[in-house]
Amino acid sequence: MKTRFYERTAYQLSDQPVPGCFVWLDEQFDQRFATYEEAFSHPCAVMAESLCARMADVEMYAFLIEDARKRHTVDPKAEEKAALLTRSFWVGYLGAGRALLDVGAAILAGLYDLALPVTAISFGHGDFWRQLVSVAPNVHRRYHPLRLFLTEFLRWCNESAHRIPPILVVEAQFGRYAPRDDRLRFFDEPNFTLAEMHRATVHARWVDPLALHIRWKPQFLSLCEKLTVDLSKALERPA
Repeated sequence: MKTRFYERTAYQLSDQPVPGCFVWLDEQFDQRFATYEEAFSHPCAVMAESLCARMADVEMYAFLIEDARKRHTVDPKAEEKAALLTRSFWVGYLGAGRALLDVGAAILAGLYDLALPVTAISFGHGDFWRQLVSVAPNVHRRYHPLRLFLTEFLRWCNESAHRIPPILVVEAQFGRYAPRDDRLRFFDEPNFTLAEMHRATVHARWVDPLALHIRWKPQFLSLCEKLTVDLSKALERPA
């Protein structure tokens, strides 16, 4: 019996296709579960829906950032609105991505019985990786190639206060009527703390947040693909 868990996520509200790994996993559920009660009482079904929901959130915020640029093109205050919305939606995007990574770490901790307190169940915590390699070295080997991406994304989450410049800083840097592209960009590296940001220089490295999403989306999907494989393998274990 298919659970269609992906229909209980933001994918149901968008034209974005459901990633194939989730459709594939539900096909595995179809072979494993005979009733709704059996499916909904199994931890793998709960984990799958949570993972898919967070990936859907990531894609939703990316859409909102892109849509903000298109929606206000004919508005007299288009430049200001797009910049404001980009900042707000980017904070949501980082939160959604962080939640996706936390769900991923929680899935691995649950499937492989990692002896960790809740505060250490995180891809950003050294104890998590030490436990994973000790308990399930082959699983650790599969996820290890993603550590550069995980580290980069978590840095953005932890350093967002120093990477997302207020519009005041952009206008001081590039002028009151700064070009649209300048208004939408953030600091690629935290060269200044928030308290020092008023001294930002033209030598700072800037980046378009949508360019980051384009770079990160395949990595997010790769993480989801690996996790759905682990969830599938766990189906035959006692619940």
